[in-house]
Amino acid sequence: MDRFRKYLAFFLTFFLLAGAPAARGQISCVDADGVRWTVTEAGEILRSADGETWTAFDFNAQYAGFYPQMRWRAVAAGGGSVMVAGLDADGHLGVYVSSRGTVWSARSLEYKENGVPCVLDVVPCSLSYDPIRDSFFLCGSQGTLFEMPGCSHCNRLTRYPCDTLYSRGQSGFDALLRGSGGFEQLVKP
Repeated sequence: MDRFRKYLAFFLTFFLLAGAPAARGQISCVDADGVRWTVTEAGEILRSADGETWTAFDFNAQYAGFYPQMRWRAVAAGGGSVMVAGLDADGHLGVYVSSRGTVWSARSLEYKENGVPCVLDVVPCSLSYDPIRDSFFLCGSQGTLFEMPGCSHCNRLTRYPCDTLYSRGQSGFDALLRGSGGFEQLVKP
């Protein structure tokens, strides 16, 4: 079974990146409509409907003076939106969302912890979209799992017992979390 997973992971990675412009630090995903999305550490957001022809959007150039310069670390698409996450020049988290990849809005990272308003500021590792919950999930440092549903007032933070939470993989109604130090946990809704 482990060999099958390794081959599947290799195949999916190759499929996602085939034909993508070469760039340092690429992270990719495919949305429900088959559109491929790729982000780079240089602040570029690329998309392709066929994996051959790519359209680049230079976020840092387009939003210079309006949003901070970003180094992307994660991308996810679903529910009619695409979301990117990265770090600005000062190392602070920034998350942006778009419906078509041409106009981007900052996503609120506010949440409440014991009734106290807080703002999330972690190093992002991955983003994923859960169609059952209609939410994006950000995994990151400090064992962070940050749920971002359509309503930004409903953001929710959960911390897990690991230094870094790497990924949240959907498996039907359940989700498998993987983190540093061999951390794995199956989360039921």
